[in-house]
Amino acid sequence: MTSSGSGTSDIDPFGKPVEEAPVIEINTAIDLRPDLSELGIEETDRGICEDTYENRHILRRAKLNWIPVYATNGVPTGLIQAISQEMATQKRIISLGEKRPLLVDPNNRNSDYLTGYDLIAEEATDYLVPPWVIGATRAWMKEQDSPVKSSKRQPAVLPTRCAAIKDDGIRCQLWSSGRLQDDSLCRVHLRSIKHRPGDDIERARQKLTQAAPYAVDVLETMMEFAESEPVKLKAATEILDRAGIRGGVELDTNVTLDVRPAASIIAERLNRLAVNAADAAARLHEAGVEITSNEVEAADPKIVDAEIVEEASPEDPGKE
Repeated sequence: MTSSGSGTSDIDPFGKPVEEAPVIEINTAIDLRPDLSELGIEETDRGICEDTYENRHILRRAKLNWIPVYATNGVPTGLIQAISQEMATQKRIISLGEKRPLLVDPNNRNSDYLTGYDLIAEEATDYLVPPWVIGATRAWMKEQDSPVKSSKRQPAVLPTRCAAIKDDGIRCQLWSSGRLQDDSLCRVHLRSIKHRPGDDIERARQKLTQAAPYAVDVLETMMEFAESEPVKLKAATEILDRAGIRGGVELDTNVTLDVRPAASIIAERLNRLAVNAADAAARLHEAGVEITSNEVEAADPKIVDAEIVEEASPEDPGKE
């Protein structure tokens, strides 16, 4: 939202100029602005109200959009201007009238845009068409004159007008890249159709950001006017906590060391090994496995007894 106007300056008793509050001028006609008093909103001017969570909530429920109002020096005024559906439609019709030279049928506001050689030849293209559209069109024209013979490179495409029709019955005025996967839709309508998993989280984060000023107002009201002292204390604590001022925390720096003798640690480990060995022997006994002395001797790497095996000779292959 832009505003125009300038403030005048006076001279204070010390001889310094005093800047007056800048004059805010709304360019939208009064008869087009919605009457916010019918919605229960206190207006500062027709269609202008304070930027509060309650006012935004009412405007959202009434399906009205809003834009911030700035002062002549570029500083936000804390006001918002409600935008009705009629205002948005009128603004789009005015914008579409400026783009009439680009329409294939100037009498049809939902007509396609000029493409290819016709678009480049139009004089209004230089200030009405985005640069990326002009660049893509020239790349397509160049490829028509000298085709690129490569199976790995996709052919150049022509940008077209977005095929989406808005609620007011006027076709979207943005451009589509012309690719098949975009389905003749612009980036805005593609984003609304292709729902990503993180969109809900981002939308919730934006709502929390908008509700933050009102939440602080509620905490301040509770801290000042609540009848219960615990409620006042809790509200004040929450405000201090959110502001980064937190209560002190007592730290105990005493260290307790439990020193055990090495002999007790070794004895504890030996007892644990003995219990595990007894348990293993009991399980083997239940399974019917007996450990004999021969098995113990077999564990010795030295050879105690062996049997001589003769290899078969080539003349007598059956002899072993």
